[in-house]
Amino acid sequence: MPADPSNRAAVEVAMQRRAWIRAAGVLAGGALMPMCSSLAAQGELQLRFNFGMNNPGATDLPVQRLWMYLPVRRNAWWTLDGVETGLPHELQSDPLGHTILFVAIDRLGAYARRVAALTVNLKQSAAPLPAARDARDWLAPERYIESDHEAIAAQALALKSATDAQTLRNIYDFVAASMDYAGYMPEDFGALYALRQRRGDCSEYACLVVALCRASGIPARMVEGYVTDRSFAPRPMDFHDWAEVLVDGQWRVVDAQKRALMERDAHYIAFRYYRDKALNGVGLAHRYRIDGEMEFSV
Repeated sequence: MPADPSNRAAVEVAMQRRAWIRAAGVLAGGALMPMCSSLAAQGELQLRFNFGMNNPGATDLPVQRLWMYLPVRRNAWWTLDGVETGLPHELQSDPLGHTILFVAIDRLGAYARRVAALTVNLKQSAAPLPAARDARDWLAPERYIESDHEAIAAQALALKSATDAQTLRNIYDFVAASMDYAGYMPEDFGALYALRQRRGDCSEYACLVVALCRASGIPARMVEGYVTDRSFAPRPMDFHDWAEVLVDGQWRVVDAQKRALMERDAHYIAFRYYRDKALNGVGLAHRYRIDGEMEFSV
């Protein structure tokens, strides 16, 4: 009997998130310590990564493929200004403005290990850029964002106010006050779980904010990336989820877990806008996807 595609997707996502955290020990060495100089004040910012690609077996591996998210091409504050790496690669994109690094390795010998450095350059806008015209597409329920569930609809109604601004404030206050941070959780649980259990990691905080906003008729989306005010070398545990809400024609950060309501927006570097369907080679994975048997760390 064919496997349920939704189950396969859930397993893939959970395995990718576990691999992402397991890589933390590899990346904690001195070569990837945060850079001391802050370039954000000068309108530029740099993120630096190291790749490790290993063949764990005694047999050569044929073509191995990697798709990995880089910062989105443009968000409210930052524009991708260049990618530097000695690794042969291709930069791909999709309709949401994602940037995907694609790498194909023709052959990886037995027990071979390849390493490569990657530097991403970003340029800051003098003022926040307006949202794209498709912003109101972010109103429908999705997997993990169950804005049409009766429990979420009832809670949204209880938080509804005369203005969207006050409704948003009520949603933020409710999620920040009622949720307990559980630390990293390797599986996704979503908004309904967060509402019922009142606990979760950053993704549950973000999903619940987004679901309550959508149930209130306010466009919102879950975003994944990094939070920083300076150039640095991100570690796996730095990867973070937050909500963005459409306010007066601009996407604004609403991060109930880190207690940021439409402030410090320029510190949030978006890599992925969550959708519950595959839009590019990364598929439904959070950060990257491998087609092959090699081990990968970043």
